[in-house]
This record gives sequence, structure tokens and C-alpha cells, in this order.
Amino acid sequence: MEFMIYEKKQHIAVITMNRPRALNAFNSQMLDEMTEALKTAENDLDVRCVIITAAGERAFTAGGDIKEEVRMNRETATAFAGRGKQCVLSILNHRVPVICAVRGYALGGGMELILASDITIAASDAVIGIPTIKLGAIPGWASTVLLPRTVGVSRAKELLYTGRNLSAREAFELGLVEMVTEPENLMEEAKALAGVIADMAPLAMERMKKSVNRSMQAELLESLENETALFAACFETTDHLEATTAFLEKRAHGEYKRG
Repeated sequence: MEFMIYEKKQHIAVITMNRPRALNAFNSQMLDEMTEALKTAENDLDVRCVIITAAGERAFTAGGDIKEEVRMNRETATAFAGRGKQCVLSILNHRVPVICAVRGYALGGGMELILASDITIAASDAVIGIPTIKLGAIPGWASTVLLPRTVGVSRAKELLYTGRNLSAREAFELGLVEMVTEPENLMEEAKALAGVIADMAPLAMERMKKSVNRSMQAELLESLENETALFAACFETTDHLEATTAFLEKRAHGEYKRG
């Protein structure tokens, strides 16, 4: 794998996103590699907990790679959303608990990984948000479905409609992350928590996660399919093209025309 580092020690698998020069932004290949790494941990019955983290100090992940997204149409956007949802569902429905250890920016798809994980530990310098509306589109990897279930409908709408970012402390107060620590302690804290989980009876832990997930997933797949259709439709609009082009050119967007 080019963009993922997979390591295992004492029943704990650590998956490290390794594209720091691009702020660990997800292109299609990176999404496929993340899903592959998660599947490796899923199939290894010696693994009892997974930690997802990232190389570099600036970003957990900046979300989808805008340089790839700006070239998409409805068809390719549907495929990209499918890859993203497969990755998110690989976390959400993973056999074992998944911990996200987050430092720096966790935007767009970064928040969606957080929403899908069982527990998130954030460094105090983490910046978390879904800025997709600023790119003339909606999120495509489950946040319109999972975020309301996590923070409530009204707060989710406020975050999605404004695209504003949250500090680690505010994310903690909203229940998006479960722990906040100093950056230098992030992986130590994540591994300590993973060690506690890995020390529990493995079959009981797997069944515990399955039971909680089943109680929360009524109509989930139908909602995810609807989100994908609306996400892909955005890629047929001139507003989305203008917004993403302006982002890449580092300028203010022009007038939106509802087209």
C-alpha cells in the first residue's frame, strides 16, 4: 500500500494514513487502501482493537482530495461516494472497536471517519468540521446521516449549513470526541485505551459492538443511498465547479447561479 501503514502489536492494529504533503486528503486510491487495511484487521482474529491515525502534525485528513473532485461528474462522483461510504461502513461495522487518534485538521471525510469510529481521542490542536457547503456540494460519506444521530438534528444542521470548524474542546463538549489530550500524548493515550479494550473477552466485545450498532442502524442504508444521490447531483452544477475552482485558485467564489 502506498498511502497506508499497517502495523500490529499485542492484539492492536494501527492504521496510519500516510500522505502528509497533501494533508492526508483522500483520493480514490487512498480510500481503497484504507478499506483494504481495515479488512486486513477484520480478517485477523488476533486483532481486538484498531487505531486509525495519520502521519504528520498538520492533519488527520483534510477530507476528499479537491484536485480529484473538481474533475468529477455525476457518474464519477457516485463512484467516489461509494468508495467513501464503503470505507466508513468498514469502520462502523468492523468486527472490533475502532479508535480514531486525531491531530490537526479533520475536515469533511475526516469528521466522517470520526463519526463512524467507536471512540475518538483528539489532540488539543485538532480542528474538526464539515466545510463541504463552501465547495458548493453536500457531504457524501455519511455525515448528513450520522452527524444528527451524534449531536442532534438542530446542531447538525447548524454545523452542516455553515461549514464552520470546531476546536477539540468544542467537539468534546458536543460528544463528537470522547477525550482531549496534548499532541505529544495522543498515541500513548490511544494505545492505552486500545490496550484496555484488547484485554476484554474478545467475543463479548464483538457482540457488544454488534448489539449497539443494530439498535442504531434502522433505515441507515436507505439514508446513505439517498445522501449519495444528492451528493452526486451537486457535481452537475456550475456552482460546485465555481466553488471548487475558487478553492484551488485560492480566491473568493463568484456569484452562485443555482445551476
